[in-house]
Amino acid sequence: MPSEAPGTYIGAYARCRDPEGRLLLVRMARGLDEGRWTLPGGGIEWGEHPDAAVVRELEEETGISDIGRFKVAACYSRTYKRTAKRPYPPVHHIAIIYEITPASLDLSFEQDGSTDRCGWFTEAEARALPLVPLAQFAVNLTWPKP
Repeated sequence: MPSEAPGTYIGAYARCRDPEGRLLLVRMARGLDEGRWTLPGGGIEWGEHPDAAVVRELEEETGISDIGRFKVAACYSRTYKRTAKRPYPPVHHIAIIYEITPASLDLSFEQDGSTDRCGWFTEAEARALPLVPLAQFAVNLTWPKP
């Protein structure tokens, strides 16, 4: 495999819970993680503030636009190396995870985007899903194991 310079991917993600305590997750529609679930969110565009990025991504992927106040809840960091299963350049994924309480719980699926489904999940339901590492981090953050 050719040696390629590692890159950095910085994203902003929403950890939303409804009044029943369920967690909002979205399903990846394409790529290496197709069919796996993650937090709503994604890459921060050049010059874009992370606060604006998380609001934009949340609306694109779930239809939620009325979020009121929100705050940074955690930071996720993981490196991914090039492997036979992941034939892409190495990347350092840094995720700013926001705690968001949406005013509306009504969801709509993204059309022709990076995700194709979204839904509210209990702890048991979320832990049973095929999750990307970021979502696993968020599930453990939401429901810490003793």
